[in-house]
Amino acid sequence: MRESAQVPTRVEVRKVLEDLATGAVTRAEASDWARPWIVEVAHRIDDGLVWDALDWLFGADLMISPADYLHGPVDFRSWLVEFDARR
Repeated sequence: MRESAQVPTRVEVRKVLEDLATGAVTRAEASDWARPWIVEVAHRIDDGLVWDALDWLFGADLMISPADYLHGPVDFRSWLVEFDARR
């Protein structure tokens, strides 16, 4: 576990959302980045917006079949818009 890792800030989370929406990072990279804060119970996230965004990012690479993803570029852009609307 990454006990010493700080919960990411809104600025950090937004950057990863933006990078995902623009294709600067892959689905897998975004998911891997968010994973520690979603699956490790050592991290308590009090900011609901950060939690929601980390949850979205963690699910960015979910698949509904061997060849199809659950979420795509339209979803990624929508997540960024929602994040900005709630800031």
